[in-house]
Amino acid sequence: MLTVVAMMTTPGCKKKTTNGEDATLNNQDLVAQIFNAGMSAYSLGQALKGTYPVNYQADKQVAGPEGGYIHVTGSVTGSITLNDQTGALISGIIQLAFTETINDFAFKSNGGTYVMNGDPYISLTGTFTLVPGGLFGTASSMQIGGGVKVNGPNFNRSVNIQLTIIINSNGSGGHVSGTIDGIGVDYTF
Repeated sequence: MLTVVAMMTTPGCKKKTTNGEDATLNNQDLVAQIFNAGMSAYSLGQALKGTYPVNYQADKQVAGPEGGYIHVTGSVTGSITLNDQTGALISGIIQLAFTETINDFAFKSNGGTYVMNGDPYISLTGTFTLVPGGLFGTASSMQIGGGVKVNGPNFNRSVNIQLTIIINSNGSGGHVSGTIDGIGVDYTF
């Protein structure tokens, strides 16, 4: 199973809690939860068990660390070319089209507990080119878009997300650009 770890650093929104301590919703924590839920529904192992073409429906519910869930539905399509003698991957293209419906998904960020709901949902799409060894080609990217409603310590508002993520060839990290809550982001994780 392919695991993509999103270790993103973006500025958060700093507020004072009712007891006078600083509480900040870290955008990294928010996007990491959405990104990881979507990627958990994508399994390279499942896709490669198929034959030409790749086509399966994703339907996975991801529990929040503090309660609630994100329901990921959609499809993984594309085609792959395998070496008939060894079964080794020669090339391929995989496309993701997911909808993340978020229901009372609770997580911690900078010491505070935040609850996220879809406003109305998040879409996660992606195109991955595959090269020998199961690595990603240079045209591999994801787009995350939509809105969430977030409630927590002195934080109660909708957050719009429009991001493009260029994935590193090994699948663990990449480059993020776009906007979160109207603030431009551009960083490597």
